[in-house]
Amino acid sequence: MSEQNQKLNLAKVYQFRFAGLTQEKKDATWALVTRWIELKLGNPRSVLDPAAGRGEFIISSQATERWACDLSDQRTSWPTGVTTRFGDIYEINLPENYFDLIFVSNFLEHLATPDDVYNYLMQLRKSLKLGGKLAIMGPNFRYCANEYYDFADHLLPLTHRTIEEHLAAADFQNQLTISRFLPLSFRSQRFSNPWLVKLYLAVPIFWRLFGKQFFIVATRPTD
Repeated sequence: MSEQNQKLNLAKVYQFRFAGLTQEKKDATWALVTRWIELKLGNPRSVLDPAAGRGEFIISSQATERWACDLSDQRTSWPTGVTTRFGDIYEINLPENYFDLIFVSNFLEHLATPDDVYNYLMQLRKSLKLGGKLAIMGPNFRYCANEYYDFADHLLPLTHRTIEEHLAAADFQNQLTISRFLPLSFRSQRFSNPWLVKLYLAVPIFWRLFGKQFFIVATRPTD
């Protein structure tokens, strides 16, 4: 590969971004966030994380069946009970009409064009059961415009309204929109303290004060 065609080294980006925040702290925070999400969505039995990264969400999931996908494997090993697939999501073998919940966290903003978002959502739709839920969380440009492009991998500016339109285009039915949910980044020391995370999740007024990420849930229609 020629020098001008090399891709951004995301591993080094994330190492720099999360310097000072241990994996143990991230895991502890995600355990609380994951439990909140799954309780909110009725304790799904089969869950797919199609942009799993290091697997903080899917490892914390209490679902009976847990699947993790990503372009590459970012862990040395995965816990027993987590099925993994690595590679282009359009090429890896995922079951169709299968999952109760697909959870996409902080990924869509990395895509290059609105068409890429549409194609990605349509691909996920194939794997979701009729009546299954797609939950999307990500930075809300409306509330973090000044900081949005401080992240080297952010490409598309997305708001909760943008996501609602994308979901409608992909024939999903919107069920829940929380325009302000989590803070922008886990780099905040405030959001790496489990006790404070638990309090934050329990008191929605904090979301309106500090939340800069949307949380949106849509369903695949049954008819």
